[in-house]
Amino acid sequence: MCKLSRKAGRKIPLILDRAYEDLIHDPNVPAPESGLLFDEEGLVYEIGTLSKILAPALRIGYMVGQEGPFLSAMIQKTSDTGFSAPVFNQEIAGYMLEHHIDDQIDRVKRGYREKALAVREWITSYLGPHLSECRGGEAGFYFYLTFNSTETHEDSPFFHYLSRTTGDADLDGPPDRRKARVIYLPGAFCVHRSGLIRDAGLRQLRLSYGFEELDRIEAGVRLMAEGCRYAEQVSPTNAQP
Repeated sequence: MCKLSRKAGRKIPLILDRAYEDLIHDPNVPAPESGLLFDEEGLVYEIGTLSKILAPALRIGYMVGQEGPFLSAMIQKTSDTGFSAPVFNQEIAGYMLEHHIDDQIDRVKRGYREKALAVREWITSYLGPHLSECRGGEAGFYFYLTFNSTETHEDSPFFHYLSRTTGDADLDGPPDRRKARVIYLPGAFCVHRSGLIRDAGLRQLRLSYGFEELDRIEAGVRLMAEGCRYAEQVSPTNAQP
């Protein structure tokens, strides 16, 4: 960081996003050290949010760093555009931070940890034979799945099955009463379409376990296993090796 600034002949700030650091709920994963501890040049700024640990609707974020032109410019820009949470929400957040934040973070971590362990067990049970890799579940509320051969992009049989757009009324249900569906983020959205990991992205997805109740998540993972079997039936390229 310092070498880059000296080479460029100007100060180049390093901005670290720590939004999920407070949500590391796996006791075996150590909390990362703050970049501010190693900031000798006053170039490090950390940004975070209270939405993940208090309430999404609060929409309160923050930035921490040494005083200077950059931080002053950010404060002024926020004030000029009015891009900040309502004062009432800020008062709520302030009270929580002063009186209840430690208990709140512990409660949030316990809840996510319980859900993560349960969801990982269902992923292993229902999807295990179809997967080559399962990552996540240590912090935040996501799992990242890579399938052996099942493709997950918007044109895939797997996607059509889970979105109930196969064209088969027995599978999809009537137009006004579609059968249960599963929403996920296809890996193809997260990789460059011409990049080196494009092919892997076609077989990946991100699954959130943050908001639905556990029984609904289990049902969704079970439907994903059905989607894998459907994809194997309609497309030989999706068959298990």
